[in-house]
Amino acid sequence: MKKIIVFFFIIYPFYLIQSQEIKRVTSLEANLLLKDYNSNAMVIIDGRDSAKFYTGHLKGAIYIDAFDSLALKSLNRYLDKEMIFVYCTTNNRSTLIIERLEQLNYHGQIVNMTDGVTGWKQNGYDLELMPVNVLHQQGSDEKQVKPFEPQGKLIIQVFGNFDYNATQDAQKQYGFWFGRAHFGYEYQFSKHFSGKIIIDAGRPTSVGQIEVRDTTGLNLNTSNASKEGSYYTMTLKFASLEWNPNEHIKIQAGGVLQNHYMTQERFWGYRYVAPTFQDKYYGIPSSDLGIIGYFKINDQLGVDVALTNGEGFRFDQDAYGDVKIATGVDYCPIRGLQTRFYYDYTQSNNPLKPANQQLFSVFAGYKLKDKFRVGGEFNYRMNHLNVANHDLFGYSVFGTYGVNKRMELFARFDYLQANTLNNNLHNWYFQNTGKAYISGIHYKATDGVNISLNYQGWQPDDTSINFQHHIVLSFEYKL
Repeated sequence: MKKIIVFFFIIYPFYLIQSQEIKRVTSLEANLLLKDYNSNAMVIIDGRDSAKFYTGHLKGAIYIDAFDSLALKSLNRYLDKEMIFVYCTTNNRSTLIIERLEQLNYHGQIVNMTDGVTGWKQNGYDLELMPVNVLHQQGSDEKQVKPFEPQGKLIIQVFGNFDYNATQDAQKQYGFWFGRAHFGYEYQFSKHFSGKIIIDAGRPTSVGQIEVRDTTGLNLNTSNASKEGSYYTMTLKFASLEWNPNEHIKIQAGGVLQNHYMTQERFWGYRYVAPTFQDKYYGIPSSDLGIIGYFKINDQLGVDVALTNGEGFRFDQDAYGDVKIATGVDYCPIRGLQTRFYYDYTQSNNPLKPANQQLFSVFAGYKLKDKFRVGGEFNYRMNHLNVANHDLFGYSVFGTYGVNKRMELFARFDYLQANTLNNNLHNWYFQNTGKAYISGIHYKATDGVNISLNYQGWQPDDTSINFQHHIVLSFEYKL
């Protein structure tokens, strides 16, 4: 608990730093600014949905629904503009549009009309009406304002590693492996329904020891001509249907993303270099079979609740019908600061492992534009793997510094511990406790292509095991 308190005191001063330099104007100021509107250098974006846009919008504006899953793709077309002017009804959706522009590394000037259409109308300024079938011309860009049309996109992600093992007395000094290969497709059926399917090739096929005995129990001579690791197992990782009726509710069912896993992975940002704490030490998969609901209370607060099989995407429900219940709370008090509190409970009716597993987790991270981000998480899992009194716990802290648009430096420290067990059957696991050190340089060669030269060290608590040293060249490409 003291370590958690220290961590929050370290991160607290960053609360006072503003992460985005944006020009905020009222509708009165915006009216004067837009008199010099130049469509070649500037774009006006209405962040509301199409229905509200049709009832009236600022002259020359286009709409990009801030909550649309394709909003990023739409915004990407305007990154060459010197200025992007954003507004919505008040300020909520325009704030989300600005966040998406940050994700796209837009470096022009952002102007936010903070009182939105509400303030614009209160000041008596006119709004432009546009029927659904009207074609609106903006400079050299032609925009068709029309009802929603189904559309989809291809998903490809591959990452691998070249590894030099510098550990003392290491038998295998050099190695190459694929960390992950994803291939899939996402399709938006309607405004409120979408689906996703992703195939995962990430586990080499291997053959263990083969023994053949005769009827008397004697071993027979056998040979195995197969080559371990020569094939990769293809697995259905995601296959989900999503219902998103409004900006406050989102329901996913099938092979769904686990929000807690994804929250930390996205903030860490270097999954192709090393998995997050929970993935690395708990084996928590990124997806599970079941249903998850997201409930957005406001711009600062959100809740998610999930009911899944608790065994990941590689397995169907177990023979005992055990399930995992999970809930998380996201709280973002200021721009750039993200916190999350999480709990899950996995029951067990397996007589060999009867204990109910529980996970308590807290995460906090702060991001300052493209300059740096710092984050940390603390996890305590009771009855790990449903073994009574088998608790595994620890924390991970990390930070990154942006040297320029393409290059970042990063460092991370993990600390993993376990309680003491009297049952020697499970003491093998505690030989794997210790400390991890990860540091390196990340380089964005081009959009979708990332390369990292990094060091990964592991200092085991078991002094009979050597300190592990690895120099790794990691890469990732994705669409």
